[in-house]
This record gives sequence, C-alpha cells and structure tokens, in this order.
Amino acid sequence: MKKFVIKGEVPCIVYTVLSENDTEVLLKGYTHRIIKRVNKSLLEEATIENIKKEEMLLTKYETVNQNIRKTKVLTGTILHIDGDKEYLKSCMSFYKKLNVFAWGIYIKEKEVKYKILKILEELSPDIVVITGHDAYNGQGIKDLNNYENSKVYIDIVRTIRSKHSKENLVVIVGACASHYEALIASGANFASSPGRINIHTYDPAVVAIKVATTSCNKTIDFDSVAKHIIDGKKAIGGIETKGKMKIVY
Repeated sequence: MKKFVIKGEVPCIVYTVLSENDTEVLLKGYTHRIIKRVNKSLLEEATIENIKKEEMLLTKYETVNQNIRKTKVLTGTILHIDGDKEYLKSCMSFYKKLNVFAWGIYIKEKEVKYKILKILEELSPDIVVITGHDAYNGQGIKDLNNYENSKVYIDIVRTIRSKHSKENLVVIVGACASHYEALIASGANFASSPGRINIHTYDPAVVAIKVATTSCNKTIDFDSVAKHIIDGKKAIGGIETKGKMKIVY
C-alpha cells in the first residue's frame, strides 16, 4: 500500500489513503490515530526515510513493562476495542510481545456504544481501551462540533459508566486530538489529548499495559507512563487511578 505525506505539513506525518474522488482524498495516519481530508494536489509519496522515522519511534514503547516479575504476578486483563483493523492488529501484537493478556475487537466508533455493555458482561476485563480515529479542525477547542469522533467517545464512556464504576473498570479512551477534558468529565480514567495533538498507534495501549502491570494497592505513576509515550502528557492524561495487577503467593 502506497504511503504519502502532505506538502509542507509540520511535523511531517505519513498517511495511507482510505478513499478518494476526483479532487480529494480521505487519509488516515500510518502510525497516528488521525483521519484527514485534503486536496490531491497537496500529496506527495512518502520517502523510505519518512516511513522508517515513524516506525522507529514505536520501538520506544516496548520498554514499558520491562521490569515486571512475570512469573509471580497476575496482570490485569485488557479489552481493546478499535475502530481501525490495522491499528488493532498492531496493538494486539504489541500486547503479546510484552506478555500482557488482551482481547481485541474491531468495531467502528459509532457502533461501540450499542455493543459495549454486552461485551463487558461477557468478558469482564479489568481495563477497557476505546480508540480508533479522531481529529480536531482547529476552530475552537471547547466546541465538541469541531472534533471528528469526540462526541462518539463521550457517549461510549457514559454508557460504560452507567454500569461500571471508575474503581471497578479502568477506561482509556480517545484518539488524535480528542477533547480530553470532556472525556475525563464523562468518566474516563485516562484520555487523549490534553495538547490537542496527534497520538501514536500505541499510546492508549501503553497506558493500558501500565495499569495492567501496576499493583492493585498502588496508584499509577503517570510520570513513568508518560516517559514511554512519544509526546508524553500532551498526548495522554488522566486521573488518580490504582493498578490492576495482583501478587501471586
């Protein structure tokens, strides 16, 4: 699949094409959870250097649970629901590589709220990640109408919280430039994006792994989470939350 960049875009992001017409293309990020519609004249093919630079950034995430004592603990379980099949596949490989158990389900963002409670009842995870795509149009951060999917994510969180408390189920939600404050206010434990920036594929997953591998008697050390995220606290933020790992005696 061909990959492209947008002429003059800073920072430079690599995209793939979702759909197109005679004049415009709908793009999604190669490693960023963003969708964007632009004129075809603004596209140019990504170089090998563009692509390698993005792929190399993702290796930073792989050290997030390097110190866990895997033989003597029971880590929290993760349910990862993603609105993008490719991102989901990548995240599931990431969880497996880091030895953290996760279920992965592909559901388009707008359909999640109608299915989530039944799925939670069937699987009973400790942590749920709800992610996919989002975008902010730059026309005013307070207006939810300026976001592609933030309203959708808010409705999902409210649906979850109608049955599950923050203490019982940790919710991690959002994608590129999502309305962070509204997501936290709706009941999320962690959300993107405080800095209204583009987030990477693994950003929600790395937070989930940290929750899953932190003792249930300890509050998440979010500074230690942020150092494993490319853009740190500009990408993901949250509220005081305890971990879901239990020691096995």
